[in-house]
Amino acid sequence: MPQESKLLQLITEQIDIENEYVECLTELRKKVRIAAARLLLLEMCLDSEKRAAILAEMRGILRKAPPNTGLWEHALEGYVGEALMKKEFQGYVKKESDTLECLKKELMHTKDEGLKLLWQNIEEDEKKHARIIQTIIKNLYKID
Repeated sequence: MPQESKLLQLITEQIDIENEYVECLTELRKKVRIAAARLLLLEMCLDSEKRAAILAEMRGILRKAPPNTGLWEHALEGYVGEALMKKEFQGYVKKESDTLECLKKELMHTKDEGLKLLWQNIEEDEKKHARIIQTIIKNLYKID
């Protein structure tokens, strides 16, 4: 079996696993009565849904990508001018920064430990998003 086929099979298997997690977590959420636990289980469920969607998109792209082409080298159809894209990315970076500031303030004032954990998880996601967008900008525009 060629390497690409093994990778596509692995991705398909992982999609199935993520979808199983979604089903399990959804059922578990229905049974849990504590608000913080229910919200954390929702977060986990949405993470699995997100991963399944990313993996499905990845599988579709890899099926169409030329052999031995990295994802940063593989261009998809469609084009938007570089100046417009840079402006959009900069706007997103600003929103991300504003969101992190808001989350920091909320974390300082929150006394509820369950709510604090949820805010911290959201803050971690936002920091990850900031790193992702910086990586995209760096690789698209070869900016350090």
